[in-house]
Amino acid sequence: MLGVTPSLGTDWDGESAVFIQVVLDDSAVPRSQLLAYTKQISQAIVQRIRPLEDWEVLPYFDFQMESENAKLNEPSWA
Repeated sequence: MLGVTPSLGTDWDGESAVFIQVVLDDSAVPRSQLLAYTKQISQAIVQRIRPLEDWEVLPYFDFQMESENAKLNEPSWA
């Protein structure tokens, strides 16, 4: 895992939420195990920070691979 970036906001229904972007190393896990890996990460984060119980915010996760994240962060004119 390369990075975790949380941001507070509201979801589509107006409920308080924390949006957690997780950037994974391209070689972190084989593609066939990616779903189980991301599930473990999201469960570990939820167990540790307890967003709903302690902060009254719903957690939403966005997982990206390092190469995907790099493409999204490139300027459109490049």
